[in-house]
Amino acid sequence: MFIDNEINFIMTILLFGFLIIVVSFVIPVYGYHRKQMKGMAWGCLLQPVVCFICITLLLFCVVGYEYMGLRLKRKSAMVTVMSTEPGVCGVDTITWYLKSDGECLAKRKMLEKSDSEEFDDEDYDEEYEQFDVIRLDSLTNAVCVEDHIIIRFDLKNQKATATDYDLPIEVISVDWDKVNTYFKESLSETIRQ
Repeated sequence: MFIDNEINFIMTILLFGFLIIVVSFVIPVYGYHRKQMKGMAWGCLLQPVVCFICITLLLFCVVGYEYMGLRLKRKSAMVTVMSTEPGVCGVDTITWYLKSDGECLAKRKMLEKSDSEEFDDEDYDEEYEQFDVIRLDSLTNAVCVEDHIIIRFDLKNQKATATDYDLPIEVISVDWDKVNTYFKESLSETIRQ
């Protein structure tokens, strides 16, 4: 689910988990200062429970944050297209969310091995990747992702066509305000240079 499975991200989560464990040692010490040995005994019993609750909350917050980030990236797309390609267990569906800031989020939905003939949503696994959106040239209103996904925009008639290795793919949605803004800004950048 996580986009950036970098070591820094994982190390940050581990650091916060370790910090929670270290801070939880305050509980038995506080119990000792309040009620001597009886308080320390209660604190030692309470410490793992507090650690478990805090670490669980930390993980839920991180997963929620990542999920909300993915949702916001999908909502802010200027155009969304869907392509298919052969996968290990069947056909993988890739949904490309192109944003006007030059980023592209790709959601790959892969079929996992299943013995049943009918497929449920549980039979699919999702994977996210990030790519750059590249404008082809200043004369055409077209963008490219990964050198094989090309989307051409007819701004006058408000039509978009997409191809994957020169084969047509489905255009799911287009936000024409964002598309017009994107091409106006990139045209003004080209003029400035």
